Amino acid sequence: MTDGAVFLPEGEVIGSMQKVYILAQADAVLAIRGPTYLGPTLYGALNGADLSGFDDLRSKLIPAVLHSMSALDSFSPEVVAEANARLDLRRADIVVAGWSRARRRGEIHKLDTSATEWRLEPQGDGFIMPGENPALMERLQAHGWNLSDERQDEQRLLELVHHQRAVDDFLPNGARFPTAGAFAQHTVISAQGISTHIVERWPGALAA
Repeated sequence: MTDGAVFLPEGEVIGSMQKVYILAQADAVLAIRGPTYLGPTLYGALNGADLSGFDDLRSKLIPAVLHSMSALDSFSPEVVAEANARLDLRRADIVVAGWSRARRRGEIHKLDTSATEWRLEPQGDGFIMPGENPALMERLQAHGWNLSDERQDEQRLLELVHHQRAVDDFLPNGARFPTAGAFAQHTVISAQGISTHIVERWPGALAA
C-alpha cells in the first residue's frame, strides 16, 4: 500500500504522483520513499536492464541505484549542495516486491541507502513504516494494532495509512509533518500476475 503525495522538504504539498513502478518482465514492483527524482530515474534504468526475473532484478538493483544517483553529477555542485541542505538527495528506502519463480513464493526486500553497507534486507511487511516516530507507534498501540500481524489485506493496510495521515512524521532534516496523502494505492503480486488500483483518494492532494 502506497500513497501519492509529493511535498517539499519543509512540508508543503506540491502535487501527487504514483510511487509504485511495475516491472512486469521481472514479476516485480518497485517502490521508493525518498527524493522525488529517484523513482522515475531508477525505474527507467531497471526497465531497460533486460531483466529476466525477480532474482535478476535483485542482483541488478544496487548498481542501478548507484547509476541513478550519479545523475546528480550532471548538476552544478552549488545546486546540489543547496538542495542537500534541505533534503539528503542520496537517502532513500527502496523496496522491491516480486514473485520468485525459483522459490515459488512472493518476496519483499528493502534497501536503505543511509546504511554504511548497502544490502537488500528481506521484509515481512508490504509497507514502509517511518523509522523513528514514537507518536505513530503510540497511536497504533492505542488502537490495538498488532505489529506482529503480517496480514496484507487491503482494509488493514488502508487503516495503517489512515493512522500515518493522523500524525506528524519525523524527517531526517528535522521537519515534522504528515507524509501520506493524495491517494492510497494497493498493489498485489501473485504467481498469476500483478494488479494495482486506487483504494481511496483525498481531495486537494493534501498530506493530511
